[in-house]
Amino acid sequence: GVPSHMIPYGGDLEPPTGTEVLEDLGLDSGEYLLYVSRFEPENNPDRVVEAYAKTEGRRRLVMVGGAPYAAGLTARVKDLADDRVVLPGPVYGDGYRQLLFNCRLYIHATEVGGTHPALVEAMGAGRPVVYYDTPENREVAGNAGARFRFEGDPSLEGVLVRLLDDDAELENMGRSSRRRIEGGYLWSDVADAYEKLLEGLC
Repeated sequence: GVPSHMIPYGGDLEPPTGTEVLEDLGLDSGEYLLYVSRFEPENNPDRVVEAYAKTEGRRRLVMVGGAPYAAGLTARVKDLADDRVVLPGPVYGDGYRQLLFNCRLYIHATEVGGTHPALVEAMGAGRPVVYYDTPENREVAGNAGARFRFEGDPSLEGVLVRLLDDDAELENMGRSSRRRIEGGYLWSDVADAYEKLLEGLC
């Protein structure tokens, strides 16, 4: 019977200071897709790679993440990956921001976990996002992203085929992402909410 308080996560990251991670991985700004998450079953890294294999074109898919306790799933991701898939492992700090701010499209495929930091941060970076259709992801993305399902329509591969070469739509989606974050997921607002909550408890 105790009331709860919902305070969201912030998505307005500092822009990166360089591009050396892109150079190290052989990536061109605006010409690759990005996925960021631990390689766990509920985050569906294998299903993302499997869906991407059904699309055409030469753009790279960068799968950032891993899990030392999920060797089987990591091996499955590698087995499914074609030569367009880049597997750099976990990337943090400025390197992560370099990959995030320069991607053409961000793919969010988590099934559980509530407000996911990577989704909020991708939107804060002004990236177009496509996301797995769950109530939690819909709550965060609103109308700013494109939904997909792994079973039924719209499929991930279908959404990617529709969007990847549509520069105008991707630009509109990126602007919508940023507006969504500015409307309710700024770190300054998060800090103010914590301050107000804690003052009320004193």
